[in-house]
Amino acid sequence: MSDKRPQIITRKQAKRQINTLGYSLAIYIVLSILLWYGTPFLKVYFPSVFMNADPELVMLVFTAVMMLFLLYVPFRITSRNLDLNIRDYLKKPALSADRLLMLCAMGAAISLAVTGISSYLHILLHIHSLSYSFYGNFSTPYNIGLNVLCFAVIVLIKPWCDEQIFRGIIQRQLGHYGRYFGVLASSFLYAIAQPNLSEALPAFFLGWYLAILTLRYHSVRSAVSVHIFTAALSWLITVLPDNLVLVPTVIVILIYVAAAFALVQRIISLNIIIHFEWDSRLWKILLTSSSVILCILLFIVSIVLSFL
Repeated sequence: MSDKRPQIITRKQAKRQINTLGYSLAIYIVLSILLWYGTPFLKVYFPSVFMNADPELVMLVFTAVMMLFLLYVPFRITSRNLDLNIRDYLKKPALSADRLLMLCAMGAAISLAVTGISSYLHILLHIHSLSYSFYGNFSTPYNIGLNVLCFAVIVLIKPWCDEQIFRGIIQRQLGHYGRYFGVLASSFLYAIAQPNLSEALPAFFLGWYLAILTLRYHSVRSAVSVHIFTAALSWLITVLPDNLVLVPTVIVILIYVAAAFALVQRIISLNIIIHFEWDSRLWKILLTSSSVILCILLFIVSIVLSFL
């Protein structure tokens, strides 16, 4: 869709376009399931598969390779088939440093608030979650290396790849059918790409905010910055030792103060964040597309595995 003039397409053509990106998303979900649930299973029942390698190191390396593979193989093919030029969305928006910081604070505040709610869901439903034993353990050079690698994968590589995939390709394509449909639908797909319900809830609301930023600035660069900031904050809170328990509290308070300041100063409007338009016809097309049905089924499988 390189032609900027409005184009009329049939439902069949729309579903074909959705399936073009949907099957790539299904690959994303399958690989994520293998990472989250396959690796621990192999560690317990078939440890010889790792050939004496550290399973946690293997998981980190697999995550990095998986994300880069998804971005540069199936989704790159998807963008070409849909005639989407990702480079158009990689341009740096005209944002001052203080404004970008306020946008990051707002994103972090949203993520912290929803994560706090989802943590109760996590405890209530006894949801299985992936965790690393070396988090915050800097006692040996090897553990320091693992923490640094984890930071690079979780804070840098994954946000960079996710934003290009979900905001640069999926939202952009779905936005051709309706700008705010693209925002909400891409957030929904981002949520079902998560490994369990407690991860899906924060992903939906953070994805919504990141999609709004992408729409507003016509670039994924602002969303990438906010995503990296949010991931870095989460990583920092996780690795801080117990004797610094007051530090996360102070950080969270500062984040909420900065987010409130951003709203008061109208650096970003709450009306923009919560705005959406509902078009039942578009949702019917999306939810009856074979690839999206497959993705939903895979998400259900992932949920079931999270209870085992």
